[in-house]
Amino acid sequence: MYTTGTLLRTTQVTPRMLRLTFSVPGCEPTERPDDWLMLFFGEPGDHSRRRNYTVRAVRPEREELDIDFALHDGGLAATWARTARPGDQLVWSPAAGGYALPADAEWQLLVGDLTALPAIGRMLEDVRVPTTVVLETEDPADRQPFDADVRWLHGTCCLNEVVRSFPEPAGPGYIWMAGQTQIVRDARRYLRHERGLDKSRYSLTGYWMPRSEQWLERYRPHAAELSAIWERGEAEGLDEEVLMDEYEAALERVGL
Repeated sequence: MYTTGTLLRTTQVTPRMLRLTFSVPGCEPTERPDDWLMLFFGEPGDHSRRRNYTVRAVRPEREELDIDFALHDGGLAATWARTARPGDQLVWSPAAGGYALPADAEWQLLVGDLTALPAIGRMLEDVRVPTTVVLETEDPADRQPFDADVRWLHGTCCLNEVVRSFPEPAGPGYIWMAGQTQIVRDARRYLRHERGLDKSRYSLTGYWMPRSEQWLERYRPHAAELSAIWERGEAEGLDEEVLMDEYEAALERVGL
C-alpha cells in the first residue's frame, strides 16, 4: 500500500537535521515510536531508489506527518530533502518498528546517533519506566531539547561500548539502539551471543552505513543471494534472530 505525501513546509531543527512536514489525507497514528517508512525517490516499488526513515510525528487531526532527515553529505534522501519545496510529493509504504517494551520492564536504555533522534524523541514522549538515554552527534550544535536527562556524546564515539559497559539496574529491563550498522551489529553480538539475552529484551537496528551509496554498489552483486536468505528463512518459519545471525554472517563473508 503506497501513500503520497505533499510537502507543506520545512524546518531546520539543527544544522544537520531537517524536518519535512507533509500533508497526508487520512493519515493515522503509528503503533510504535520507531515505525518507519520506505520512501521511494523514483517509481513506487523501485527499491534501488528507496530509503528508510522513521516517522517523527503524526497529527491525524491536521492530516500531517513529520519526517526528520539527517543531512549527511551526499546521499539520495538528504539531497532530495535539501532541495524539496512546498508542493513536492513523496511516495512511501509503511513498515513496523521494533520497539516493544516488555510489560515487566523496570528500566530501559535508549542509545542512538543523529539518525536515531526522531525515534528516540517519540519514545521520550511516553516514558513508562526509569530511562537512561545516551545520544551521539558529531557536533554539539545538533543536540535537541528532549524532556529527559540525556547523556550527550560528541565526535565519532563507540555506542556499542555504551551498551557493553552499561551498569544495568536490578530487575528486568529493555535496550533499544539504532545507528551505524556495523556498530549496532557489535552491540547485538554482545547482547545475543555473549550475554545470551532473550530477544524480547532488546531491539537493535542498523540505520545507515558510511559512504552508503558506495556500499549499495558493493551490495548489488550479492542482492539476490542475500535476499534469498530472508525469503528461505521466512518460508521455513525460522526465528527472526536466528535468521539475522545467518544474514549478518553472509554480509560479513562478502565484506559488507
